[in-house]
Amino acid sequence: MKVSLDILLKGGENQYTEFKSAGHFANSHQERKPRNNNEVARDIAIALVAFANADGGKLFLGVEDDGTISGTRFSESELDSLRRTTKDLIRGSLPYRIEPIGHLGRTIVVFEVDPQIEVFSLTDGRTPYRNQTQTVWLPADQVAAMKRARTGTLYERLIVREVGLGHLDEQLLERFRKGPGVPEDTTHEQILIDHDLAFRDGENIRLTMGACLLFGRPPMVRFHERCGVNFRRFEGTEVLSGSRSNEVQDIQFEEPLPRLIERTFEHIITQIKISIKLRDLFFEERPEYPTFAWQEAVINAVAHRDYSFRTNGIEIRMFDDRLEIQSIGLPPEPLRIEDLQQRKAMHASRNPRIMRTLKMLGCVRERGEGLSRMFEEMESSCLPVPELRADGQFFVVTFRNTPVFDDKTMQWLRSFPLDKINPRQRRILAKSYQSGKGYFVLREYSDINRVDKETAKKEIRELVDRGIVECVGIRNAAKYYPLLHEGSVEERLKDYFRRHEYLTNKEYRRLFGAISVGEANQRLRKLVEEGILRKEGERRGTRYYPTAKQENNSE
Repeated sequence: MKVSLDILLKGGENQYTEFKSAGHFANSHQERKPRNNNEVARDIAIALVAFANADGGKLFLGVEDDGTISGTRFSESELDSLRRTTKDLIRGSLPYRIEPIGHLGRTIVVFEVDPQIEVFSLTDGRTPYRNQTQTVWLPADQVAAMKRARTGTLYERLIVREVGLGHLDEQLLERFRKGPGVPEDTTHEQILIDHDLAFRDGENIRLTMGACLLFGRPPMVRFHERCGVNFRRFEGTEVLSGSRSNEVQDIQFEEPLPRLIERTFEHIITQIKISIKLRDLFFEERPEYPTFAWQEAVINAVAHRDYSFRTNGIEIRMFDDRLEIQSIGLPPEPLRIEDLQQRKAMHASRNPRIMRTLKMLGCVRERGEGLSRMFEEMESSCLPVPELRADGQFFVVTFRNTPVFDDKTMQWLRSFPLDKINPRQRRILAKSYQSGKGYFVLREYSDINRVDKETAKKEIRELVDRGIVECVGIRNAAKYYPLLHEGSVEERLKDYFRRHEYLTNKEYRRLFGAISVGEANQRLRKLVEEGILRKEGERRGTRYYPTAKQENNSE
């Protein structure tokens, strides 16, 4: 590895990095002692296997969690012993690279592993998997499913005969060569080999299917029959045929994958309208589909589709009410559609080399923000969350452009301080209004927003603390009522007395803003004089009840 240390510590071209200390503090005087070699080897083995089962990565031994370089003190024989111990902890022969690197008088040891076709485990039978920033342990059924699914990842490494570097796009290769972490003197040939996109065969260079899909010069059909994107637009909300055909566009894009993504983006942008309904809701012009959301779905369709299917490609269909993005190949194990729909943090690449290259070319966003942000963008625009489903062997993502709230509900929602509440809180307020009940409970908040119980409790408490909703009842019997923030005093009192028998000075101040006790007393006295309220009790025991006049005026 000839990449500089600074680049390595930033992660370079690999998807994952991890730091491990080679020492520990032996006492309160911060004297660092070497860690036990068996313990260090165990950490290395877990990290390497987890990386290999995901998208590959680098482990930096001698770097603290905060990035501080503490260094290592291994002799050559100790490093060999560490290497042997690590190997003994891994079931099977896992290929990885190891290199000591000196920096500012200290030495760190870098372990690097590429994504593997085989699923690896530790000799104790456990199977680690790198998911986002954490290592998770896969159960036996998921390991078995991953092993079955890994046959699909072979396809990007398939050797394509009778093609060579002359069949590739030099401009794209040069863009790749100038990517992060690539030494300036690297040749196009060498960078393809380094990234497992080509192999040496004597004096010849053999290109993989991944290299041809990423960099091939059109016509792309000489590499793959259906590696493009078919865009179809229909008038209305369904596909009609024959004399009633409502198809108004049918365009095929055939480009190397980085340009395919860019060309698809350029065309879809011209087809997306400014939504009048969304403009009414947000008081500004907005596209009918959030840009990040549909672009992320296009990227995923291109990067994760199963290219071993050569008779089907990616199809994007636009209707008046929705946008559908369909790719061949269901999500690879351990991903499951129901987990993705519930926004569980999981990641897996069917085509890790293609995915890694697209990231280096700037076509793929940073890990961790894709799917979750796609959902958040739709929610923030008050649109239904994306629908993920399987249609045979096709994976379909559907975006709908009809706001989740009708006009009457949106008008009602505007009475609340929307800048102080998040999309989930807006949604539950609107749902409580649309249902006609006028309240919601904890379970509804959790189910409608697809969040766990603790998150639901926290966000409901925020609504209560800000005076946006009122809690009536305790524990499992608690009901949460949105409080009117607009309307006449009589209307807001009517809303209050639907839930309460009487009103106090304190409750009046909570309902009508931060006013003093004296001012609240004056207002309440006036309401009594006007015959709207009836007073009982004195001092702290004073209570105000609705009169017949208040009830009649409220009808």
